Amino acid sequence: MSLTADPTHPRALALRSAYARAVDRLVLLAQGLDPEGAATPVPATPGWSAHDLLAHLAGAATDVVSGRMDGAPGPAWTARHVAEGSSRTTAALAAQLADAAAAVPDGVYGSASPTPVWDLIVHEADLLEALGRPRQPEDAWRALLAHTVRHLGAVRGAEGVLVTTENRWALGPAGAHVRLDADDYELARVVYSRRSRRQVGALTDAPGPVESLQVFGLRDDDLPA
Repeated sequence: MSLTADPTHPRALALRSAYARAVDRLVLLAQGLDPEGAATPVPATPGWSAHDLLAHLAGAATDVVSGRMDGAPGPAWTARHVAEGSSRTTAALAAQLADAAAAVPDGVYGSASPTPVWDLIVHEADLLEALGRPRQPEDAWRALLAHTVRHLGAVRGAEGVLVTTENRWALGPAGAHVRLDADDYELARVVYSRRSRRQVGALTDAPGPVESLQVFGLRDDDLPA
């Protein structure tokens, strides 16, 4: 089900802008990584280093443009990106990402379901947290969070209202109010399965409904926050 199939819809345009800015930031970050930084483990993607994650992002963008999406978004697809980029420098991966991102089809931005555009924005935050860098600019995660809440409400039949310290997020026409003792950025990280069961439980007295909203399932390993 597509809620924003029109790539000129304001939500799609916001996501397109957020993606372009995220690509620019990732290119600069990759170009500036030394070997030690490139080897930094990324807790959100167990077994991957910062270099591996950049290889995946460059490979995913390239595949979107070329239409090579067989197996996406499964582990064999992402493992291929890591393998193909293993011998390339982070600067070369940055150049590959920049070239491919500039040619991503407009229709990708209109999709209401997860796409490599979503993937890149979520993984930028993964990389920044792993490297101990400041958060993404708000336009990146907020544009994606708005898309995701609509996706969850429509596709999963979610109900109720999720209340953060900043906003009330309506998931469906009925159901209980669930409070999350965190801001909208943390909600985004929870929704994209970037916080563990323990971390979610520390933020709400109703972890069950919140856990059911985690797009990529529950995890037991704590991540940097």
